[in-house]
This record gives sequence, structure tokens and C-alpha cells, in this order.
Amino acid sequence: MFDWQKPLDRDPVEVRHIIGTIDSEEPSRDLNIVWCWGIDKDHAMGIHQYDWAMDLFVNKLLPQVPRVTAQQTMHFPTQAQWDSADLVVFYQGMDRHWGENEYAQIDAFQARGGGLMFLHLALLQADGAALAERIGLAFGFGDAPNGGTKYGVLPTPVTLTDAATESPIFAGFPRELEMVDELYWNLRGDPASVTTLVTSQAGPEFATPAPPQPEDLDGNEWPVMWTREVGDGRVFATVGGHNYFSFNDPHFRIILLRAMAWAMHEDADPYMKLISLEAAVR
Repeated sequence: MFDWQKPLDRDPVEVRHIIGTIDSEEPSRDLNIVWCWGIDKDHAMGIHQYDWAMDLFVNKLLPQVPRVTAQQTMHFPTQAQWDSADLVVFYQGMDRHWGENEYAQIDAFQARGGGLMFLHLALLQADGAALAERIGLAFGFGDAPNGGTKYGVLPTPVTLTDAATESPIFAGFPRELEMVDELYWNLRGDPASVTTLVTSQAGPEFATPAPPQPEDLDGNEWPVMWTREVGDGRVFATVGGHNYFSFNDPHFRIILLRAMAWAMHEDADPYMKLISLEAAVR
């Protein structure tokens, strides 16, 4: 969609500074992470690459962490997977419509303190109303109360909120962060129901031949990343994840791994060694 977008070169010194001191080598307990993926037929290679991202985390990265088990599932977890999971990650398109049974499984998982993560187009589920009730914000269509969600290139840099500066997910990060991705804005749901961590203004809709300029931006601060707590259950969600190379970006990977740990009520230190493990983009 944005052929001119390229991976960013990160300063290794800055990356080490963000990671900080690693005080623990393994989680406090045995953990099971379920990664839910699907097949994308609508984008070019390297975009919405659900299978590659799943393989990267489930087969290459997470098995490096002691006491962590990672498994994959397509479309939606089985009941046995819900029962055994500490964290369920969704990175997929709208492979199927969820109904009362699926949302009942999500509700039960949140009620027992399970962690959820939603990446990019996983925010799109039917009209977004039921999903927004669980995770705060979701992709909405034209009949949503505030109108339909829009999409286009993510203007960069994005901005960390005051809440992000106090969150362990963003410890050590600068207040402004370069990201190369896509933005969804005007999401369905109540922004007051979430803790917004990262925001961005929006530029033109759809594909653009070059990065948006300051005069193209709308002046609003739209959520890019947020968290939500439902009892002991925790949710991390982001509109980011359009480009596969983002998953090899040390900054984005730090955020995702810290968010996984946070959602499981765990310290992120044991996952930080995964920042230096490379995976082929192609």
C-alpha cells in the first residue's frame, strides 16, 4: 500500500538504553501464549504478513524464553487453548465473524485475568461494537455512532502520552518515536475507557505517494496504542503492524514484548534478549 516505506535504522546504543538493566532471566511462573493468525489475500508480500509474524514469534523468538510455551491457532482459539492460555495474541484479518459463543469465551478469559493483544487489522471484527466493549476501541464502519474508521499512512513521529511515560511498556523511550506504519483513525468505542499510550495526527486517507507533510495533518491526537484493564484481565492493542518489517524493528519489538509481559502481570526482562535475534524479512 505504501511502497515508499522502508525500515528504520536504529541506533544500537539507544536500543540498549531503552532495554536498560536486565534483572531477571526467566518469568516467575510457567506461561502459555497462544498466537491467533489467518491468511491474507488482499495485500502484497510483506504487508499484513500474518503467517510470517506468527512464525517469527511462535517458532523463533518466544521459545528462547525459559518457562514460556508458545502455540499457534488459525482464526480463533479452541476452548482448550483458552483454558490453558495466559495470553492470546490476535494478528489476522476478519477471517470469520465472531458470535455470542466467541465473545463468551473472551469474557470468561478476561474474567479469570487472562491477557489479550490485538494488532492492526485484528481490530476489525464485524461492525466493531462487540469488540470495542471488550478492548475499548475497534475498527468501525459507516453506521458507527461517530462514523466509519478511516485509514492511511501513519504520520511520523508519533507521540507518547503522559500515561506512556509512567508505563513499563515505554520505559526509556523518547517522548517522540519514529514509526513506519499505517494509521486507523476514528475508531469505534469510548476513548475514555482506555489508557491511550501513543497518539498521532491523521493525514490523507488511503495510499499516498510520499510521507504526509505538516500541512496535510488534521490536528487531532488519534490513539495508536492503548491498554485496558477489565478486572484482572489486561488488554494491549495497537493499530500498528501493517508492515512485516516492523516486527523486526527493535523499538516495535520491545513494545510488543513488554506489552505481552504486562498483559500477563509479569516482568519483561526475560524477553529483552529477543531484541537482538534477527529474522529474515523475506
